[in-house]
Amino acid sequence: MVRGVSEAGERRPEGSYVQYLAVLPFYRQAFMEVLEERLGRDLVTFAGPRQLDASVKTGVDRHLYRPLRNVSLGGKALVQLGGWRAALRAESAVLDLNPRSITSWLLLSCRRLTRRRTLLWGHLNPRAGAGSRSSSLREAMRRLGDGTVLYGYDSVREARALNPRVRVWVAPNALYRENAMRPATMVGTSRRYIYVGRLVQSKKVDLLVRALAEPRLRAVGMELDLVGDGPMRNQLSQLAVDLGVEDRLTFHGSVTDVETLHGLYRSAVCAVSPGYAGLSVTQSLGFGVPILVARDEPHAPEIELRHLGGVTFFDSDSSESLAEALETVMDRQELQDREDLAARVRVAYSAERMADGVVRALQNVPQELDEDGWPA
Repeated sequence: MVRGVSEAGERRPEGSYVQYLAVLPFYRQAFMEVLEERLGRDLVTFAGPRQLDASVKTGVDRHLYRPLRNVSLGGKALVQLGGWRAALRAESAVLDLNPRSITSWLLLSCRRLTRRRTLLWGHLNPRAGAGSRSSSLREAMRRLGDGTVLYGYDSVREARALNPRVRVWVAPNALYRENAMRPATMVGTSRRYIYVGRLVQSKKVDLLVRALAEPRLRAVGMELDLVGDGPMRNQLSQLAVDLGVEDRLTFHGSVTDVETLHGLYRSAVCAVSPGYAGLSVTQSLGFGVPILVARDEPHAPEIELRHLGGVTFFDSDSSESLAEALETVMDRQELQDREDLAARVRVAYSAERMADGVVRALQNVPQELDEDGWPA
């Protein structure tokens, strides 16, 4: 589609569509680039500098959005200042499906009064689950809106059942363009494993460090790459020293360059998510690299990628179970088909597919989804 021209052929004024979001983390870069290519000046995106969780910050290129001021109310609620006029006047607007955003509630209510089309984008349920108080508030927001853009396919069936009136689209939580999602093929065999993500308590990275000390993994000389940063960095480093495994552990810090990450995955037998899993699943499987995931954790919707293969579960909070799983995948590494796995994930979870979900929602064009909510 030509920039600035709708599917019907008419030229739209700048800002006919608006995204008004709390934050645009660095991993939204490819998605935002595709949106710009698809919609051009038709779309104006607003975002603040950081989420209520201060570790989640905007990191996409500055020309892709207009900045807002985010005000935290005691860390419990968010008010955003700026861009209200554009958000209220837009033909279609995408707002955060987040009950803690006071601004989302206000813009949603005002747009409903003026009969302007509004879409809510986010997770259908919070991490606490469908039975939580926050879940009922999310559903109240959905009832006020004209449609929902979900981060995952598995949520579609539930969303439809909860409210058949509200139309549903999916913008899968993707990281990279299709051409970047190529298999990270190993050369020979390896004894290295990789963790990519924040070094925070909920990710339980200490469990992975403890697994390094298990006798069966000491015997084979397992090595570990930790990619990411966070408040637990020093604690994990000291734990490695205490367990005598510091010579088999490498801290890489935060790495966002796709080529560098691809190289690290090429040398890994598999990836590991010892705590709750989210975008690490998307990233690993997108490179065709299998991932080990703790079974009983409040995983993000990206765990639905298990349907495409490449995900093996181990017992939560058990370094012994994790060590057993690590040893098993090491023994079977030559059986991996990384090219096939990457190809399957590329079809459903690319930045192009994510942008397509948002564009179709803004233009009120149906997606072709089957009864289970996955691409038909």
